[in-house]
Amino acid sequence: MKTENRNVLIIDDERPVLMTLEALLKRHGYQVDTAPTATQGLRLLKSRSPTLVLLDLRLPDADGLEMLDRIKSESPGIQVIILTAHDSLHNAIESIKRGAYHFISKPYAPEELLSLIEKALEKQFLLRQTEELREKAEQLEKRLEIAESRPAPMSSSWEKAAWVRK
Repeated sequence: MKTENRNVLIIDDERPVLMTLEALLKRHGYQVDTAPTATQGLRLLKSRSPTLVLLDLRLPDADGLEMLDRIKSESPGIQVIILTAHDSLHNAIESIKRGAYHFISKPYAPEELLSLIEKALEKQFLLRQTEELREKAEQLEKRLEIAESRPAPMSSSWEKAAWVRK
């Protein structure tokens, strides 16, 4: 995957979590931005256009599920992984219903998180490729319709000469 497709935004109010995740992801070749609040996270979402967001459910200035809704409404194709210490079956189900790629509890195994991130980015890459192919197919269909709507060419002089000789 290209480097520009490896931009991750981490939104979490716990500074040690932000620092640990940032170091882990940078070590694995990701470009990382961090935000301790929903407000700063939304600002970075608009200015940096990340491909994936790691989102805590409890933020000082917003509810994580409402934040998930905002992220998905502003950037529908972005992948979001909920990363929270406040896990519950209700939160997990609600997160997935609202468009999160996955829900993972703190503390997390770094290998598990890295694997989830790779899978989420691969999904986004494949969705983007599918959309590009769909657009190309639509363009080809339009070109075919235009070509088929043109009048058929007149028969060639060779065909006329063969007909006249008979």
